[in-house]
Amino acid sequence: MSDDVEISSQLGTTKGKEGLEDRLKVYTGWQNAHHVKHTEVQLLPDGQLSLEADILYQNIRPDNSKYSYTLHYSTELQPRENDLPLFTKLDLKPTGEVKEFIFEDAYPENRVKSFMHYWLYLMENPNSDKFRELLAADFALQLSAGQNITALPEFDEWMKSISSRILTSSHSYNNLKIVDNEDNTFTVFVDFDWKGININNEKMIAETHHEWLLTNNMEERFARMKTMKVTIIKPFQVVTDF
Repeated sequence: MSDDVEISSQLGTTKGKEGLEDRLKVYTGWQNAHHVKHTEVQLLPDGQLSLEADILYQNIRPDNSKYSYTLHYSTELQPRENDLPLFTKLDLKPTGEVKEFIFEDAYPENRVKSFMHYWLYLMENPNSDKFRELLAADFALQLSAGQNITALPEFDEWMKSISSRILTSSHSYNNLKIVDNEDNTFTVFVDFDWKGININNEKMIAETHHEWLLTNNMEERFARMKTMKVTIIKPFQVVTDF
């Protein structure tokens, strides 16, 4: 969040993030789950970003009372070069109440997806220094070409090799499966559809299957990659059009 973030909800509007941690202490002891149902991101004319999101919120309070609401988030963010954007405005509005529900923990999915999206962002905007926040100390990456990377210098060279061959790229994911191992690790299975343009301005595609083991420390911004195994579904190839 930006230092002067504006937050609006049923409780009113506050300016600035100072004291936010104290305000959140009212939720101590609650079981909370935010299930993201829909998001839409747009670039605004002034260069800001807008993020609209529909959320299914569930909670169980210390007295075992249960509540669930649907919420709509209208937000604005300030982009930053080579870094995550900052929220400048958040407007939270309830859109409905769910009377009967079974509580489902959303943390594993939200934690893994936040890691995945940031990992992909860094792959599409190569910056090997930023990856240090996402790699475990004893990481081991098995790439689709059979290459094994277990040290930062090797990882840096791999990232440089991508930048020397690919001008732009994008990833979309399918078949995401997350297993909470209940030992502060997550096992992740996911397929990626990749599109890119190489240094010869040729369009390229590929499909890969990934198996990840992520370690998780809740005090850190993101989980960390301990192992990754990549297998080819559709080989990297030049195409006439996407």
